[in-house]
Amino acid sequence: MTTIQAQKSFILMAMAVFLLMVSFYYLIHVWLIVFASILMAVFLLSLVEFLTKIPVLGRYARRLPHGVLLTLVVLFLLGIFVGFAATFGHELANQLEHLKQMIPQAFDYLHQYVQSYPMLYEWLQNQAWIERLRSDPQGFLAQFGEGAMTHLPTYLGGVISGIGTFVVIVILGLFLAISPAVYRRSFVAMIPKNSRNKAEYLLERSYRAMQQWLVGQLVVMGFVGVSTGVALWLMDIPFALALGFIAFLLDFVPVLGPWLSAVPIVLLTLIVAPDMLLWVVIMIVAVQQLESYVVAPIVQNRMVDLPPVALLLPQVVMGSITGFLGVALAAPMMVMIIVWVQVLYIKFTLGDYTVQILDQDEEQMKNDLYADFQGYQQKQTANNPAKNTPPQQTIKPNGDDA
Repeated sequence: MTTIQAQKSFILMAMAVFLLMVSFYYLIHVWLIVFASILMAVFLLSLVEFLTKIPVLGRYARRLPHGVLLTLVVLFLLGIFVGFAATFGHELANQLEHLKQMIPQAFDYLHQYVQSYPMLYEWLQNQAWIERLRSDPQGFLAQFGEGAMTHLPTYLGGVISGIGTFVVIVILGLFLAISPAVYRRSFVAMIPKNSRNKAEYLLERSYRAMQQWLVGQLVVMGFVGVSTGVALWLMDIPFALALGFIAFLLDFVPVLGPWLSAVPIVLLTLIVAPDMLLWVVIMIVAVQQLESYVVAPIVQNRMVDLPPVALLLPQVVMGSITGFLGVALAAPMMVMIIVWVQVLYIKFTLGDYTVQILDQDEEQMKNDLYADFQGYQQKQTANNPAKNTPPQQTIKPNGDDA
């Protein structure tokens, strides 16, 4: 390539990056829908992959075309949805409607409940913000600006009323899952030939990381939703099904979601069974502790683990910019960003092939063409002298240029 051609390529690439960044700024909601569609496609493709790995059945499934397998997966999901709707749909809809009507009454009961504790009540009475919140709740929240706090009371309503956006996400995700190789080849074709192997590697690591995060998150969501609903039912708290369903949905948002789901549970308990409030709070805390210290470690091999700060900070930022959809997608976006930094910057720019990508375990690193597993083991031994693992055969990184 001549110098002039290289300059033209650089200018075109710079313009493309600039236009892409501008589109992120002005079309942030559109890009969030696109990312959610990619996440939906990852979910569908993961189910197709799981279908081919089922003992005995998987041997026959691998002989079927991809389109047939995807159709079977979609029909299976539709069957589950229809079965759930037929069994619990009417009761769930009624409970959600009654719950929506009862929640506002809970603030009056909360006021009466606090009055039973004179010291706490007197302290709250002396707080100016309490008086502003009681007299004008909407105006009180509005003082925090147009960010996530302003729209917090409408988040639940936004989830229910956002059916149109959800349908668009499902349709786009289905189209992406039908022909994933086409979009993959299109992305790789825009990369210089001597770096296309690395582009393929980046896409593979991104897909695996999002897949593992999604699988782990769905397992945790199922545990929280079922355990919350069953515990409330055993304590004779009404609307247990609706509250468990809300806990299941909001748990998709790590760190913040579980505690948001606790708000309607506590408020409803104040209305119907104030004497059970302490036990309900203990149940909520117990479920969260079981999630963090029992369920999550069990599924750790299938789950991408992120520290709370790496989850909460993006949620606050995305919530202040885009609202509920940004909060919901902040965690998987953070997973993808970390993988891209590890692959593009740490591996291919700095040349540190000992880094362990977010989705990988040690066994997977052994078969990674872009991983120095021996160097990784030496680093682990240096950081933890008690772990004296014998060195394994080094897998050299591919030598193509970045």
